[in-house]
Amino acid sequence: MSAMEPISTHDYSLDHGPIEDWQRVDATASATGRNTAPDATTAFAELGTIAGAEYGLWEMGAGAMRDVEGEEVFLVISGTGRIEFDEPALAPVELGPGSLVRLEDGMKTRWCVDEAPLRKLFIAPSEG
Repeated sequence: MSAMEPISTHDYSLDHGPIEDWQRVDATASATGRNTAPDATTAFAELGTIAGAEYGLWEMGAGAMRDVEGEEVFLVISGTGRIEFDEPALAPVELGPGSLVRLEDGMKTRWCVDEAPLRKLFIAPSEG
């Protein structure tokens, strides 16, 4: 994405793929007791960099998955769900359009999506 080239964050096409085996969560593993399907899918598009940070779109289908987070801040564009924290032990964070969340490197989480897809715009330090 270049300067002055707007995109629609709602309509930008993303291709979903399966999560990795280590990310699978049993439907009963949710800390809140809500029913979640274990077969989530995710999609990702890096849109560019600015001032040493990457930004892009990430999306998750209905279900649940584990993750180990990197440093990032994100804004939820669509969908609902929550992030549950295995490490550190924190209260779940409810997600919906307009939620702005910062995650820290190394956090061990469970993403639970109720209304799919959950789509976010993220900003994270460049890896390279």
